[in-house]
Amino acid sequence: MNLHRAQIRIFSLLFGDFNGVQVFLYPMTLFYWIDTDSFLLASSGLFTSQKYYFPLVVFILVFIYTAFLVIKNYSALHSDEHTHPQAERTSFYLTVIDLHKALLLIMVTAALIYLVSAFLRHYYGIEVPLQTLYLALGRIVCVLLILVYALRNSWTRPYREQGMELRRAGVMVQRDYHAHQGRYLLHGSVYALLAILVSALYNLLVLNVFYSLFSLIGISPNLYFAATSGFPALFYDIFVLCVSLMLSNLLFAPLVKLAVHLAEKFHPHRFLLMQKAAHGETGQ
Repeated sequence: MNLHRAQIRIFSLLFGDFNGVQVFLYPMTLFYWIDTDSFLLASSGLFTSQKYYFPLVVFILVFIYTAFLVIKNYSALHSDEHTHPQAERTSFYLTVIDLHKALLLIMVTAALIYLVSAFLRHYYGIEVPLQTLYLALGRIVCVLLILVYALRNSWTRPYREQGMELRRAGVMVQRDYHAHQGRYLLHGSVYALLAILVSALYNLLVLNVFYSLFSLIGISPNLYFAATSGFPALFYDIFVLCVSLMLSNLLFAPLVKLAVHLAEKFHPHRFLLMQKAAHGETGQ
């Protein structure tokens, strides 16, 4: 196995399909790995004496999430079995461009929400809970982006494996979607439902089974934040957060593979192949 194939398989394990969605649906699957006292100390400092670091933290978190989506799509668009280097590179570049367009739209929307809230506060005295609203919308958008990209990559995969780049594969999927809309909607619904169900199951495992197991063997899985006192501590805490994400994704990966395997039973392309085979036998 060469280095490129090993890289693709590692990325696919840690970031493939909808892996990562669990930390937005159930944040405890991320923060379980972080010591509670150190987290409270760091976060309280970030909102009080060190609050001028907050915009930087938001920027870094957005950057990390963007990098997460880029790696996720890289592992999906580069195959270790059906290699088409030129088509894979083109597909990846198109995805990165589209991702930045989506993020720009999200930032503009967030700015408009802030302007509307300021208008309502100034002229009508209506206080909009921006922090709660941004947090809720942020989680929803993060979940939707993960699921949308996972489904897009799943639906275009059969055509990309034939050597098509992403744009042409998308055209083929649109053609098939119009002809078999029900099949695509069924697969998308099953895929999203399984992602939510296995995330809930993983949350229960983290809060109950993992806790009991680590207590039984006398090992603490906790990572520790440093109190926000400067740039080194801030970047260290961000690094700890990334390690926690990778730990969560690593243990979640078997459930992701199981859910994707089950969802593949409803994949629209599977139905199209069966239909073509049936027509072939009839023609004979």
